[in-house]
Amino acid sequence: MARGPERALVVRPRTVLRLAGTVAAFSITLVLAALNEHAPLDVKAGVPARAIAALVPVIAAAVAALAVWRPWRGFLAVLLLTPVVNVGQVSWLIGWVQVIFQTIFLVALAAGLILNSSVAGPQDAWRRLKSVGRSARGRLAIPAIAAAAFVGLAVLSTLRSPDVKSSSDVLLHGILEPIGMALVLLALHPSRSKLAAVAVAMGISVGLGGLLNMVQMLPGSSLAALQTNRLLFSRITYFNVGLFGEMVAMAVPLLSAALLARRHLRLSRWAVLGIGIALVASLVSLFFTFSKSAYLAAAAGMLALLLLALQTWRQRGAILLTAALLSGFVVPWPELVLSVSPGLAQAYRNVVVRVVGQSRFDSWNPSTLSGRGSLVERFYATEAAIEMAINHPQLGVGLDQFKNEYVGQYKPPQAQLDLDSAHSMWAEVSAELGFPALFLLLLVYGAAWIAAWLVYRSPPDAATRLIAAGWLAAMLAWFVVATAFAGDMYRPWRNMASDFVMMSIVVGGEWRVSGGSLAVELPASWGRVLVAEL
Repeated sequence: MARGPERALVVRPRTVLRLAGTVAAFSITLVLAALNEHAPLDVKAGVPARAIAALVPVIAAAVAALAVWRPWRGFLAVLLLTPVVNVGQVSWLIGWVQVIFQTIFLVALAAGLILNSSVAGPQDAWRRLKSVGRSARGRLAIPAIAAAAFVGLAVLSTLRSPDVKSSSDVLLHGILEPIGMALVLLALHPSRSKLAAVAVAMGISVGLGGLLNMVQMLPGSSLAALQTNRLLFSRITYFNVGLFGEMVAMAVPLLSAALLARRHLRLSRWAVLGIGIALVASLVSLFFTFSKSAYLAAAAGMLALLLLALQTWRQRGAILLTAALLSGFVVPWPELVLSVSPGLAQAYRNVVVRVVGQSRFDSWNPSTLSGRGSLVERFYATEAAIEMAINHPQLGVGLDQFKNEYVGQYKPPQAQLDLDSAHSMWAEVSAELGFPALFLLLLVYGAAWIAAWLVYRSPPDAATRLIAAGWLAAMLAWFVVATAFAGDMYRPWRNMASDFVMMSIVVGGEWRVSGGSLAVELPASWGRVLVAEL
């Protein structure tokens, strides 16, 4: 019997390119990471941290390869494993440009999106171009134009900076790469369930970071020692305890919203268990930050989520009353109320001091040494930042130049500390980038907030309402902590800007939950290819 013609094996050029890109991403990341790990500053890494650091090159290489081969899964892996790869403290220089893991992952994701797309014909391109032109006249163009103008001003400010090298590092890792990650999220066009997966991945990542921090710091440490050494608590994962507190504040409402929507999202028991463990780990590690701004931001985020999720004003009133009572463990207002009874006031003081430490309790009192550093010195820095912005209104003094300007010219005689930040993001952006940049940034935030709010008010279903509430609450938490703490965009010696990446993805998530795409219509084939790959 005659045999039919054998089917020829067809290897598509794009598949070859994807395979080559995947292998290249793995190999390059592995070699560079292995040669450029740095020990965490000011802290002696324990056995678990050293073991993780030894595996970081392999883990990071696998994440970069996955980002090229399967961009959606790679994106989730980047978010989920951030605290793990941060343990390696990897950075190196290409010329005078500093490269960190965040740079590598963003390049890998961009390559993955390109290699997993298909080339469209000229007619399709013309139709998309006309569609973009039409949408550019609508409301979706506002944040796109504002974000592009903000980046443009940041670039101009950097070029005029007295220290272009330092400012360039902050521009790249604190502005361009976080915005790039948000754009990757939008380019992936996640569905409602996938957008929930992004929120869960970020939340579990922060919980994982909290667990690593506790494994590093808790064994053999007393509560008093933890209070004294609070600044070192998250050194191995997110470097600065305040930055870790920012991320916990955003993660808590995202994780809580996922739990509230678990039935609508049809989450498995294992998924619910993982989310619950991450939420508990985040809250416990939040306590060990002993950060007032993080406490307040997390409380504000959770309060906002509950108020948005609950249906009746009676329930909301009960939540508000409970929150007011619990706030006494963060803000010592009960001491004023109990001042009529010295015994009760002293008993309250003793309880709170035992929990948070004398220094943290005194930090609310500007007449104490701790309060001076926590309140008065920060007030001087914020006041100086506003003066800098007034004197340099168009482009500011340059990224990462606040400390030089503060110490050299703007520090008042009564100030004792040489702070490197204005300790309020709005004052910081005004000082280093100018008033127009601040206005544009607020416009981007406000547009994203309104987009998510409109979805919350008129959701297609209950799950979307809860997801929108989670993103709104996370943004509110960021606003609180950015106002009270600042949210450093980046420092060249830190090797990570995880907090700003998370914030940018929260902004992108708010736009995506509303169906917005920043007035950029991507090829429909991208979505089909990415879904097929999963």
